[in-house]
Amino acid sequence: MRRFSLFATSSLLLASTLFGKSQEWPKWLGPNGDGIATDSLADKWPGDGPRKIWEQKVGLGYASPIALDGKIYLFSQNGSNDTLAAFDADSGKPLWSKSYEVTIKADGGQAKNTDSGMPLPLATPTIDNGRIYTYGGGGDLFCRKLEDGAEVWHLNVLNETHEHILTWNESSSPLVTDKFVYVQGGKGGPTAVAVAKESGKIAWQSQAKTVGGYTAPILLDVDGTKQLIVFAGDQLYAMNPDSGQTIWATPWKTMYDVNASTPIYCDHHLFISSGYGHGCMMLTVSATGAKEDFEKADKDLMLKFQPPILDGEYLYANSAGTLKCAHWPDLKIQWEEKLKLGEGGTIVRDGDLLVSLSERGKLALIQATPQGAKVLSQVPLFDFGFVWSTPLIYHGKLYAMGKDTLVCLDIGSRTARGVDSEDGKVARAE
Repeated sequence: MRRFSLFATSSLLLASTLFGKSQEWPKWLGPNGDGIATDSLADKWPGDGPRKIWEQKVGLGYASPIALDGKIYLFSQNGSNDTLAAFDADSGKPLWSKSYEVTIKADGGQAKNTDSGMPLPLATPTIDNGRIYTYGGGGDLFCRKLEDGAEVWHLNVLNETHEHILTWNESSSPLVTDKFVYVQGGKGGPTAVAVAKESGKIAWQSQAKTVGGYTAPILLDVDGTKQLIVFAGDQLYAMNPDSGQTIWATPWKTMYDVNASTPIYCDHHLFISSGYGHGCMMLTVSATGAKEDFEKADKDLMLKFQPPILDGEYLYANSAGTLKCAHWPDLKIQWEEKLKLGEGGTIVRDGDLLVSLSERGKLALIQATPQGAKVLSQVPLFDFGFVWSTPLIYHGKLYAMGKDTLVCLDIGSRTARGVDSEDGKVARAE
């Protein structure tokens, strides 16, 4: 018995050490906002796909799952209620669930529950310092305790600012800092607002009054100057994060005022892209302004929803359904792979691997380097036409949201799980 106990303990320590590289994933695009995970993944899946560990019926919506301390959090809609639910990451056991009736109904567009007419959740929650923040499609911004989902405060941004809901509803994932929670607004009022974290009261409304966009705000430090980047419906703004005053702005008009792909920033270069035939633009940002470097047509990089992933000097992106790699910051295309991702297909990067989920529900494992791409495994996961939620890689597992189902798949390497790849036995710690 003692030998078994020592053996089991050493095996668990080995697995813990190997998975110790795994990061918590408390917000949209992960801890660093780059869509890059650091797990040890298997480089091939069984013919029928990764082993399913668990699944749970959830609500509808396109928000992405997030994770912290062994728990998974998902924001979705049941009937006319927005619902935030917590699950045990390993077993899928429901831990708690909190709901509220959506305040403002959808005006139109596809991002709504056709049964209730309510706008579906599009924005991914954000966890910060023991609290979790959600921004519903109807403009409801909630702060809850992470341990049990108890409400700390709630306000409806659209009602507070006297705005109308966006055509495809509110969808900017909350950006949380030490003092504020930033989200985009609707139509007919401020483009963005800052809400005080402690009180839940609006701290400022932006000087800009154009139509809001669908992207999450991002925060830059440009030579010591903080800039809040807001990719609105028809303009790109840099705002003072303490006051909402405009630092600089540049027009970016698309059909239906849809700018939904989160901007990417690195070393004074800022990249934006949109669908609907527009394409992309690269800017050089200074402490006081921005200069357009170049604008490329839709045939180069056209990102409708999913932001690109910048890994070193190379950008990996779903461009109108085609996987592309481009050099940063000149955006010279290195290669393209026609994977039929669909405009809403998503990707997550881990090492030299990409896990992609097409908007039709096909899951793929791709080896992607600056030299090229190779599909290693591919399997249908969901039979649904609009899979827009980005999968989560967490502790060797993949968590993916279909129409109304959250599934957990085992995609970790056998070595990382403490399993010998030859005979399937538990690996011994040296």
